Amino acid sequence: MVAAIFLIAFLSALALLLVGRLASKHPFLNGRVMKWMIGYHVFFWLVYYLYATFNPSDSRYYYIKVITDYRGPTWSSFYGTSTTFIEWLAYPFIRFFGFTYESMMVVFSFFGLIGFVYLYMFLKENIKFRHTILGYDLVTVIIFLPNLHFWSNSLGKGSVIFAGIGLFFYGISNLRTRWLHTLIGGIIIYHVRPHILLVVLVSAAVGFMFSTKGVSVFLRAIFLVGASIAFFFIYKDVLTLVGIDEGEFVADGMNLSHRASELSKATSGIDISNYSLPEQVFAFLYRPLFFDSPGLLGIIVSFENVFYLFMTIRLFSMNGLKFLFTGSFLVKAAFLSFLTVTVALAQVSGNLGLAMRQKSQVMVLFMFVVIAFLDNQKMRAYQQGLRRQRRLAKFNDGVIGRRASESAQQ
Repeated sequence: MVAAIFLIAFLSALALLLVGRLASKHPFLNGRVMKWMIGYHVFFWLVYYLYATFNPSDSRYYYIKVITDYRGPTWSSFYGTSTTFIEWLAYPFIRFFGFTYESMMVVFSFFGLIGFVYLYMFLKENIKFRHTILGYDLVTVIIFLPNLHFWSNSLGKGSVIFAGIGLFFYGISNLRTRWLHTLIGGIIIYHVRPHILLVVLVSAAVGFMFSTKGVSVFLRAIFLVGASIAFFFIYKDVLTLVGIDEGEFVADGMNLSHRASELSKATSGIDISNYSLPEQVFAFLYRPLFFDSPGLLGIIVSFENVFYLFMTIRLFSMNGLKFLFTGSFLVKAAFLSFLTVTVALAQVSGNLGLAMRQKSQVMVLFMFVVIAFLDNQKMRAYQQGLRRQRRLAKFNDGVIGRRASESAQQ
């Protein structure tokens, strides 16, 4: 534990240097918020560590499996996608440097923190106005949601894929100068969850194809070619990972409900295989809601889910639905990624803990869509105000001109 404390101090100092440099380079960032975010994330490392001490946690199984060399005696024998990639990533720290379980939790917590840094930059760069809830900045509220920090603090998939999603979406915000961020983020997402990369690539490609603002034809073509090549290479990996063959995929598409009963057998599971798709989606996104909260963690998440419901309602209007079609390519990419992943995972996340953990990967993208809509509404109101001011100024100039002309004639 002493080694873990020293590692926390070292990585926190490294993170402070990183956010300080980024804040000085990008004026739209709030360096103070980013520094608080580091401390907040460290606090949730302690919360998750205490949780894992008294509850079953995949993080311990990852650590034990690397210690026992159950896949083979070499680092390369652990290489693969999904679970095996997490083991491969942890292998050198554990086998070469002798990191303890607590130290490995710190390392993977740092990966999660990197995701927060780049998602915060993605949000701040693409939201022009300040939007508040109860006087607090909405972007800041989203980046401090406890469930996101809790599940990105573990030795496991959540922290790593969070870093990949952050890098990917920050990268495609300015693909010309950040193609490396996009590439690294895509590689990370593929190795953790190939099916998520498939969804993100298709969603981003659709966003590029049906958006004209801010995307040159050259960049659009380059991205679409790259996405097509990546799709070709990962397609079968995705089908293998989710446990279906090509014929079943063609016949059933995104219908994964055949896995719901199996995954709902855990203590916190509820069999949702008989739910309608809208009920499954609602359960995935907004459960628990106080009345079905399993313990203290469930109550905390319930407050967060109420916030998600409030934000979702703000998008439900004719203008909001229209915005999903007229928004920028980033809005389309984020929304389609969110929607497709939600529809797929909602059918298999009868386990409440699984639902809370997996939805944290995509809810930030949906929150971006909602705030982007609010931003669009505020921009339209601002532009209408400018037009009214111009018309009024023009009218006043005309009145003054007429009066001056009448005075000259007299």
